Amino acid sequence: MLRKIVKVFAVIVGVLVVLVALGSVYVMATWDRDYSDTPLPAITASTDPAVIARGEYIVQNVAHCPVCHGAPDRKPGDTIDWTEPLAGGYTWDLPLFGRFVAANITPDRETGIGDMTDGEVARAIRHAVGRTGRILPFMLLSTGPMSDEDLTAVVSFVRSRAPVRRETTPEAWGAMAKVLSGSFTPRLDPAPAHVTPTDNPSVERGRYLATGPAACGVCHTPRDPLTFALNGPPLSGSTAMPEADPTNAGFEFVYPNLTPDPETGHIAAWDEDTFLQRFRGGRVHAGSTMPWESYQRMTDADIRSLHRFLRSLPPTRSPVGAPYRPSGAAD
Repeated sequence: MLRKIVKVFAVIVGVLVVLVALGSVYVMATWDRDYSDTPLPAITASTDPAVIARGEYIVQNVAHCPVCHGAPDRKPGDTIDWTEPLAGGYTWDLPLFGRFVAANITPDRETGIGDMTDGEVARAIRHAVGRTGRILPFMLLSTGPMSDEDLTAVVSFVRSRAPVRRETTPEAWGAMAKVLSGSFTPRLDPAPAHVTPTDNPSVERGRYLATGPAACGVCHTPRDPLTFALNGPPLSGSTAMPEADPTNAGFEFVYPNLTPDPETGHIAAWDEDTFLQRFRGGRVHAGSTMPWESYQRMTDADIRSLHRFLRSLPPTRSPVGAPYRPSGAAD
C-alpha cells in the first residue's frame, strides 16, 4: 500500500514538474509581446509659445513628470529640483518584477526622444507603448488619459527642451513581470474631451484632471496587488499595498478615501478653502510618494475644481484608516 502511495505521489510530482516546465517555456516565449501595430495618435508638436507653456504646466505640475523623469539619484524625502532636465535614469529595482528605468524625454537623438516621431512620443504617453512596440508598464500604471489638445501641448513642451545626453541602465523584466505580462496591454480608451482651464472652477474640469493627467485614481482607487488592475469604487482609498515610510522606520502610508463619505472620507469635512490651503502647504511627511511639490504649483482654479469633483462623487464607505500611521496598525 505504501509503495502505491509513493508511486502516485511521484506521478503527481512529475506531472507538476512538467507543467511548470511547460509554463516556463510558454512565458519565456510569449512575454515580450509586440504592440507596434498600436495606432500612432495624430499629434504634431507646435512651436507656439502659448501651447508650450500649457505643456509645461501639465508636465511639471498636473502630471508631475519630474517625479520619475527628473533627477536620477533622487532619494526618498528629497524635494523636486525644477531646474533638473527630464533626462530620466531613475531606477526601480523590484524583487521578482525586475528593473525598470525612467526614460530620457529630452530631445537628445541618441539617448532621448530626438529620433522618435511626434506620434511615437504621443503613443508612449497615451497608450503606454514604446518605440520598439513593447509595453511600458510604469506609463500604463502612473499616467492618465489626456485630451488631444493637452497631449499636443505636452509633446510640444518636451520637444522644446535642450537635449541632454544621459545613458540609462537597460530595463530587465523579472520572472513575475513576465508571468503577468499578458495583463499589461495598451490603454486604448478614446481620448477624453478637452476641458479648457479657466479662472472659474468647475466639476467638469476637476473630473478631467482627476481621471486624466493628474491620475488621482492610480493611487486612490483600490487595485489588485498582483495584477495591478483597478478593482474597487473610484477614489475610495486602498490598504492593499501600504508603503513603508523610508524616512521614518516603523511607519507606513495608505491611500485615503477621497469620496465624501461622512464617516470614512478623509476630506469629507474639508471645505474648498481648506482643500486649497492643504495643497498650498505642500509636503508634511518627507517619505510620502504624493507629488506635493507638483500639485502645490497648480492654479487655484484647478485645485478648487478637483475639490468640486471629489465632492460630486458618490459617498463610498471605505474605512482605510489614517493615511499615515505605525506599520501594521490596521492588521
